[in-house]
Amino acid sequence: MLKLAMRRWVEISTDFCWRQIRSCAFGFLLIGLLALTKWLPTTIIPRYDALLIGCIVIQILLVRLGYETWKDAAVIAVFHLLGLWLEVTKVAAGSWSYPEFSYLKVGGAPLYSGFMYSAVGSYMCLAWKRFDLRSTGWPSGWTTIPLAALLYLQFFGPFGLLWVRFAMLCLTFWLFRSCRVWFDSARERLWLPMPLAFALIGLAIWTAENIATALGAWQYPYQQNGWAMVHPTKIISWTLLTTVSLILVAEYKRHLGRLIAPEMPLERAHASP
Repeated sequence: MLKLAMRRWVEISTDFCWRQIRSCAFGFLLIGLLALTKWLPTTIIPRYDALLIGCIVIQILLVRLGYETWKDAAVIAVFHLLGLWLEVTKVAAGSWSYPEFSYLKVGGAPLYSGFMYSAVGSYMCLAWKRFDLRSTGWPSGWTTIPLAALLYLQFFGPFGLLWVRFAMLCLTFWLFRSCRVWFDSARERLWLPMPLAFALIGLAIWTAENIATALGAWQYPYQQNGWAMVHPTKIISWTLLTTVSLILVAEYKRHLGRLIAPEMPLERAHASP
């Protein structure tokens, strides 16, 4: 019996990881571009501008290959604009920098930088399809939309104190305390508490951020004399930004009627392994 249970656990975990990898297509291709342009520098156009062209090509290919629809791409474009606005503000404040030359910069932030947020939006749209994501206990739009606005706008104000963001994280987790995200894996219908899903995605993006900064995607002040690990407190920031991103996608899915799941019978409810 134990052997059978272990085999099933491996089957579910393998299928889960494979779907996650496919959902991260934009992110993996973007990291590949960062590595390629770092190790094989172009002499024709500046690196940041080459990255912009590469990101546009990736977006077109994902639509043409059927990974995304044009409607998905439009939602992802919103991520690009919101992300670019945040980049311009943070670069002006000296939070981080893009030291390489680029013809296509706005306020010190290269245009390609918005695509790093697009990669997050792409992951969420693809994961929604790959896992057939649905939610139970999702708060009303009267709660989630103001929360998303508050979390996003605090990145622009003088609220950089860690305790403020920690308080916002606690507020977010409390509002979603009864929410579950349901997903398919290896012919099982499983669920995770939504706050845990927020935190896991935030942790994954922080890990990707370490890889990206090592490849010169951007630079924090403490990395000017050589690469150093991104401070772990950034996990809180990424979890908050993940919440904003997921609310945007979820409200889009609510409009399409693909957000709320019927309550699952107890005999079919399984917490994910």
